[in-house]
Amino acid sequence: MRLRIPLVCRPDRRSALAAVLLLCTLAGEAQPWAIGLRGHFGFLWPHRPSSWILVEDHCTAPELFVERRLLGDRPWQRHYRGPSYGFGLMYTGLANPDRIGAALRVLPYLHLPFTRGARGDLGMRLGWGLGLVTRPYDRRENSKQIAIGSRINTAIQLMLAYRHRFGRTELSAGFGIDHWSNGSFALPNLGLNLLSASLGVAQALGPVTPYVHVPDTLPLDRPRREQSVVGALFWSETGRPESGRHSVYSLIGQVQWRLTRKSAVAVGVDVFNKGALRTDHPELADDGRAALTQAGLHAGYALLFGRGELFLQMGAYVYTPVPDQAAVFHRLGCRYRIGRHLLAHMALKSHYAVADHWEFGLGYRWS
Repeated sequence: MRLRIPLVCRPDRRSALAAVLLLCTLAGEAQPWAIGLRGHFGFLWPHRPSSWILVEDHCTAPELFVERRLLGDRPWQRHYRGPSYGFGLMYTGLANPDRIGAALRVLPYLHLPFTRGARGDLGMRLGWGLGLVTRPYDRRENSKQIAIGSRINTAIQLMLAYRHRFGRTELSAGFGIDHWSNGSFALPNLGLNLLSASLGVAQALGPVTPYVHVPDTLPLDRPRREQSVVGALFWSETGRPESGRHSVYSLIGQVQWRLTRKSAVAVGVDVFNKGALRTDHPELADDGRAALTQAGLHAGYALLFGRGELFLQMGAYVYTPVPDQAAVFHRLGCRYRIGRHLLAHMALKSHYAVADHWEFGLGYRWS
């Protein structure tokens, strides 16, 4: 005996129901982990003229990574056409074992496809994690290491990569940059930059389900405008190595407008109170902490990932008691929305290619 259930939905509702069933099916199929090896070949990029002293030859850098495609059960994952997340461990000597030693980095990353075909995709890998430099600057034993003043650093990677799959095996080719820096927590901090081309191979540990893209035709979620106020703090060193670390406070007010499902723009006001100004300007030594306050304006662009975002901003000082390293500043960072109103903030503020200080803080947001 067969049980027949009549379908009384209208044709447009049938299409919507089919899309929902397809998404539920994709969400329920967990993708397998893949393990891979990648070989980088490149050189230390001297983005400052004084860094040429560290450049001796081309170098290689092996990388071990594991990766897994996200389920695609959230709107932002569909907007990016099925991104992947992973963890990469890389080792390199940067062709200078005497002054740099070994440089390692371990970082979580996202691979965001720009275009996706039946077997291949072209996209960008974005990673942010921890780095280790075994021979940092030392005034007595390694004074010519003018790029990094600490063993523990942050590591950032940007890599454009094309990937092609043959069953469970994936081959890839990429070109990118790896960066080690401590954000001026300890001088010197010009940073180390590995510019490299790479080839990789990965093997999935189970059957791979092809990604099926389902366009999101719903209107943008409202509200599209968000206001926020963030307070952040950390410590920085400036002037010369071993001059001492000083606290720095940041207050950031911002208005952000969502443009598309994946992007937003923002403008805002910044207030900084930076104790390290006294190191470069002895005339401020007898002034109170309030005299070390700066104010600025910024504009920025953000990539949106659900509750999270990755942003890049550029600003200019409208008031400073003494000239800083530059008249403009930049900020690269990420934010994560906690609950309805709270906001976590982490960013690196810099003057062009020279880091100024880290910002770690919390904020309040409203629409």
